[in-house]
Order: sequence, then structure tokens, then C-alpha cells
Amino acid sequence: MKKGFTLIELLAVIALLGILATITIFATSNIISNSKDSLSETQIKSLETAAKVYYLEEGMTQNVTCVNVETLIQSGYIEASEVKDPKTKKQMTGSVLITETSSNYTYEYQTSICE
Repeated sequence: MKKGFTLIELLAVIALLGILATITIFATSNIISNSKDSLSETQIKSLETAAKVYYLEEGMTQNVTCVNVETLIQSGYIEASEVKDPKTKKQMTGSVLITETSSNYTYEYQTSICE
């Protein structure tokens, strides 16, 4: 009497392992993508907060103004390492648009650079 597995049993196990590996890879890639999106949102909030501090300390008086990311970095309001795009690994560029409406201020990150 021979002991061991038949070819069909081995193929079934290999197929099952392949299916499990595929499911794991897709689940992991979704988790990684979601974490990069979350980190990107956090970095945008940090930029908006830095622009808020910049705006308050510099005392700008226009109704609508814009602060470039590069200006925030050069002025020391945020570190360059804190504004790297997690998807491309490059430094984020753009600006934060600051709008005043009846004593309320809104800070919104935009990818374009203001003049």
C-alpha cells in the first residue's frame, strides 16, 4: 500500500492556495491605497493649519489671499518632509487659498500655485 497524495489532491491544494493568495493581495492593496489617501488628507490638513498660522502672524488684509506651499516651507511654518505626496513620494506643490467672509476664514488646499 502506497502512502502519499494523488495528483488531483495536490492540484486542488495548489489551486486553493492560489485563490487565497489572490484574495490576500487584493485586500492588502486596498488597505495600502486607503492608508495613502488618509495620509494625503492629513497632510492637506497640516498645510491648511500652517497657512492659518502664516495668515495670522503675517497679518494679511486682503479679502482673498493665497499662500504657496513653497512659501510655507521657506518661512518655517511647515517642514518639507511633512508635505510629501504618499503616492508619488514627491514634495507636494500648490497653494492654500484663504477666503474671508464676514469674519470667518476658510482654508482650502489647491494643486495650482497662486501668483
